[in-house]
Amino acid sequence: MKSVTRLLRGLSAAVVICASVGVWTAAAAAPARNVVDTLDNTLIATMKQGQDLGFEGRYKKLAPVIDESFDLNRIAKLALGSSWSKLSAAQQKQYQAMFRKDTIATYATRFDSYSDQSFKIKSTGDAPGGRSQVNTVIVSNGKEIPINYVLDNDGGQWKIVNVVAKGVSDLALKRGQYTSSIRDNGPDGFIKQYEKQLAKYPDIPNVPVAKNNETSTKPSASPNTDTSTKQAAGDDEGDAPNSDSALSQNAGS
Repeated sequence: MKSVTRLLRGLSAAVVICASVGVWTAAAAAPARNVVDTLDNTLIATMKQGQDLGFEGRYKKLAPVIDESFDLNRIAKLALGSSWSKLSAAQQKQYQAMFRKDTIATYATRFDSYSDQSFKIKSTGDAPGGRSQVNTVIVSNGKEIPINYVLDNDGGQWKIVNVVAKGVSDLALKRGQYTSSIRDNGPDGFIKQYEKQLAKYPDIPNVPVAKNNETSTKPSASPNTDTSTKQAAGDDEGDAPNSDSALSQNAGS
């Protein structure tokens, strides 16, 4: 009888634990989903107005939402891995500012027109390290392109720290390109190459970062990515680092 009682108590405790985990997961999934929903809705609205807005208008429309949705400073640091410490403090700040401009400009360039594309959130769930994952698809020309967002909680605010499009990790893609550039050309050469990359865009408007989006307080532990994720090799020496995102390569068409 005592063994049965202990068993029932153990099962009751397990149910309470599972229920608590379920409540936490649901609580995390809702705000993380909202971040992706807001981003997707803004992208569609921008695409529908794309031709009228032009590059500058699209950039200005997307900048606040991208700042709010992505932890850009942290992603920029993660993309360099151990090479981050090779940059001086001034170069680190300059690189993060260029990374932000490049990210927004890439979206403004790729999401420039509308042809009945749509976004659908398929599922949400936990990701390693206390993160959340929102799995979506872009529906374009009758085809579904999978886009998975990994988000982390920074001071109560969920922000995207990685995007995996069709199995390609944006963070891994950038890390391969950027670290190769630093290895081959040094920090000064990397910064110059990045300036060349930004020069490929039309004039980038000056859109200040909102103060609450300027920095991340999170440590720079890399988001866990599948080891099967494809990684791009770095560019040839002397060429500007190719900073196209995995998402933008697949979403705009």
